[in-house]
Amino acid sequence: MLRKHIRVALLLLAVVLPLTIFGSIHTAGQMRIFSRGSYFFEKTRENADILSVSITFPGGKTITVEKKDSFWRIKEADDYFASFAKVNALIALIRNTVIYRADALNSDSPHQISDAIRIASTDSHGNIVDDAYILPLKDGNSRHYALLNDDGYLYQLKGNFSLSSQVSDWLQMPLFSWDNRRIKRIKTDRFEVYRRTTGSDFRTAGSNKICPQIANLIGNFAYLVADDIRHASHFIPEKYQKAGYFEIYLFGGLVYKISLYRGEDGYWMRVRLDKGGLINKPSLNVMKENSILYDGWYFKINTDKGKLISGFVI
Repeated sequence: MLRKHIRVALLLLAVVLPLTIFGSIHTAGQMRIFSRGSYFFEKTRENADILSVSITFPGGKTITVEKKDSFWRIKEADDYFASFAKVNALIALIRNTVIYRADALNSDSPHQISDAIRIASTDSHGNIVDDAYILPLKDGNSRHYALLNDDGYLYQLKGNFSLSSQVSDWLQMPLFSWDNRRIKRIKTDRFEVYRRTTGSDFRTAGSNKICPQIANLIGNFAYLVADDIRHASHFIPEKYQKAGYFEIYLFGGLVYKISLYRGEDGYWMRVRLDKGGLINKPSLNVMKENSILYDGWYFKINTDKGKLISGFVI
């Protein structure tokens, strides 16, 4: 009788075990179907130790956003400060990208990664947390195909992956954000102009003549961006010729001291913030908060802008 029960038990096991295995495999496969609406970069979202995010574009160009000294910086710009807006947008993209669909990867899947943007997050130990390839949108398709961590699935994502491959777009810019009304005095190594109130005309020091053309110089400084940036430890001023010096005094007491250099590779600029006598509290706060953006840095500017600024006369 005992042997008979054993045989029945073995027979049931032989029938049930394959069904159990098949059910487990089937359930595992269905898990990706139920991942719709889940976060794509889930491991990165859940990791509080992310040190960097690198974005590699077709052709090999890379933008690396990395955290140093509690600031997000751009590795390809000599570790200059990353744009607050760009970093916030990138973080939002990583946090909010959701999965629309996931299918098992096969030979017919559209996954030509040579056309893809690669986004990889890394922790403080140098370990890759997420490694994703985002394919460009196909005609008529509103969702991106994507691969993640070589897990054998092809994902469809909701998200805007129109990311810039220009390093300058990822930097905290512009160099100056003042407008004409805030400028009180401009001193250079060739001339000096001033005005007494925000609404009055600029006049030349000494002759006291109205100088409307100074608006052209102010316009060339307005919203100026850097094409390249180097830390002072990687810049050799002796290789460059001094091309101009400017002191821009703002109402409120803040002064921008700007040195312009010219070399074979174009025009570079160095900026220091200072106080012009009495300074009000808002201007003092600007000086304290923004000095870090200038101290110890050299900024390469557009060649045409450099020529216009260095050659300006009244």
